[in-house]
Amino acid sequence: MFIRDYDLNELKEMFVELGEKPYRAEQVFSWLYKEKASNFDEMTNLSLELRSKLKEKFELYTFNILDKQVSKDGTKKYLFELHDGNTIETVLMEHRHGRTICVSSQVRM
Repeated sequence: MFIRDYDLNELKEMFVELGEKPYRAEQVFSWLYKEKASNFDEMTNLSLELRSKLKEKFELYTFNILDKQVSKDGTKKYLFELHDGNTIETVLMEHRHGRTICVSSQVRM
């Protein structure tokens, strides 16, 4: 199971099932989305026992940036490697009114 597939309330329920206090889910959520942790070992305010439980129950991965191109107008194009070795492209365009992101819906094998 991928831990990022769960929202905060679902994580709290999962933590109770694991015999943990619900506030631990808030700590993990913060590590995932605020601190941008790339593995459970970085979550140093959690016990080693809890980190071990998380490793057994969930998968946590991040995309590797294989290539990044920046055009003259500031548009950024990324090539990301997924956890299974496949790749996707993403383009980020910044405008005065905001940002636009395009993510490929096909995986390159």
